[in-house]
Amino acid sequence: MIYRFLTILLWPVFFLYTLKIALRDKSSQYLFQRLGFSYPLQTSQTIWIHCASVGEVNTCLPLLQKLIARHSQAQFIITTNTVTGAHTVARHNLERTQHCFLPIESTFAIKRFINAWQPTQCIIMETEIWPLLYKFCYKNNISISIINARLSHRTLNTNSWFKSLYKTSLSYVDKILCKSEIELNNFKLLGADENKLIIAGNLKFTFTQTSTPIMPINLKQRKYCVAASTHNNEEQQLAELWRSLKTDMLLVIVPRHPNRSNAIQKQLSALNINFSVRSQQDEITEATSVYLADTLGELTQFIQGAESVFIGGSLIKHGGQNILEPCRLGKPTICGPYMFNFEEELQLLLNNNACIQVQNISELKTVFADYMASPENLNMIGDNAKQLLTKQSDILDKYISCLSSLAGNPESLNTTKSLDSR
Repeated sequence: MIYRFLTILLWPVFFLYTLKIALRDKSSQYLFQRLGFSYPLQTSQTIWIHCASVGEVNTCLPLLQKLIARHSQAQFIITTNTVTGAHTVARHNLERTQHCFLPIESTFAIKRFINAWQPTQCIIMETEIWPLLYKFCYKNNISISIINARLSHRTLNTNSWFKSLYKTSLSYVDKILCKSEIELNNFKLLGADENKLIIAGNLKFTFTQTSTPIMPINLKQRKYCVAASTHNNEEQQLAELWRSLKTDMLLVIVPRHPNRSNAIQKQLSALNINFSVRSQQDEITEATSVYLADTLGELTQFIQGAESVFIGGSLIKHGGQNILEPCRLGKPTICGPYMFNFEEELQLLLNNNACIQVQNISELKTVFADYMASPENLNMIGDNAKQLLTKQSDILDKYISCLSSLAGNPESLNTTKSLDSR
C-alpha cells in the first residue's frame, strides 16, 4: 500500500520525465503508450516479452526466433522502455510480433495495457522488477518468468524496505531462469523461492540465426578499429590516444547514444583532430583520423569490418557494454577496467585467452601500438573467442525446454481474464 501510494504521489514526476523523453526522441507514441493510451481496442491473446532496451532486445532475439518457430499460432508482443529499443525490434521485422512501450508504474496505465493486449504469459529479460506490474499480472493469471535473470549491485545493496518489496514481487513469479549459479544465489538472498530458481545459462552467449551473412561496412578501403557503444568522456580519451599513435588506421567511434553526437563533435573539434560524421554523410579522406558513426543499427556491420574492437562503458565506471558480440565474430576484443556488468562473461573470456583487459588508457595505447606492429598476436585472441562461444550452442535448447510449459501452451490461453471482468 505504501508503494502504491508513492506511485500516485510521484505520477506528476513520471509524466514530466516521460514527456521529456518523448520530446527528445520525437515520439508521440512513446508518450501515449507509456501513459496507457494508443493501444489497440482488442487483439488476440498474446505472449508478452519485456526487454528494457537495445541490449536486452538483441540478447532475446535468438530465443524469440525459436519460440516463434515452435508456436506457430501464437502472437507476440515485445515491450521496451526506450525508442532505440523499439527501432531495434522494428528493424528485425519479426513474424507475428508487434512492439509496444511498457506502461509506466501506474495502476491506470497497467490496467489499460493488460486489457488491450490480453497477455497470457509475461517473460521479463534480465533485471527489471516492477512491483505494481507484477502484482497486476498475478491478479490476472498472467504467468511471469524472468529469463537470463540477474540482479544489479544496486538492487542487492538497497535498503531493507525495498528488499522486502522485491521479495513480495518475486513471490508472484512462476520461474526465474538464472544465467549462473552466482545469480541464483543472489536471488535466494533477495528472498526468491528456491523451487522457482533454475540455472539455464547466459543467453548472451547465443546468437541470432540469419540466412544472409553480415556485410561489413567498407570505409574507402581504410582499415579501422571500432570503439563500440562508448559513453561520455570515453570518446575524448580514445581520440587523444589515437592522435598520439600517429597511425594511418581509422578509429570508428560508435556511441551508445547517438543523440550525443553534437557534444562528441565539440569534444573532437577541441582536440583539433580530423574527423568525419556519418549522419552528415561526411567524406572520409586520407587525412581523416576519427569517424563518428552516430547512426542506429549499424554497430554489428562496423564490427564485422573492424581489425579490432574496444568495448565502451569500460573506461569509466559504467560497467561495460556487451563484450560478446565482437568475440562471437572472431574480432580481437579489448576492454577497460570497469566491466562489472559482465563479470562472468569477461572472466570466461580471460580464462581462455579470448580477450584483453587493460587497467587504464596508457595500457590501452600499448595494446593498440603492439597490435599495429604485430597484428597476428591479437588475431589469435579473436580466433580463441569465436571458438569458445561456438561451444555454447546448447543454452538455447535449455531455455526452450524450461519455457515449453509456458509459452504457446494452448490450455493456458484460456486462463487470462481482462481486468474489466474481475
